[in-house]
Amino acid sequence: IKLPGTDLASRQTAATVRHNVASAVSSGNKVVVDLSEIESVSYSYADELFGVIAATQGFDWLVEHVKIANAREHVLRVIAEVISRRLKETGQPIRRRA
Repeated sequence: IKLPGTDLASRQTAATVRHNVASAVSSGNKVVVDLSEIESVSYSYADELFGVIAATQGFDWLVEHVKIANAREHVLRVIAEVISRRLKETGQPIRRRA
């Protein structure tokens, strides 16, 4: 899934992408989210897409089924922060199981 545009900020748009990810995974696919053109991502967008997945499916599931590709370091940092916050809120471990 190649995310369009350069700046991602809409929670509603992120929810649509999250549903597309879930649909692709339920069809047996590993999903690659291509962030190559993304210059910035809001915390609300990252939370709605990646944070909600981590909270509902778990970190291991997220890592096993979704690959984040071609992201800039500051975009990855935002994604990591929202995932970490969601996992702490739900009492889930942050580290991946061996």
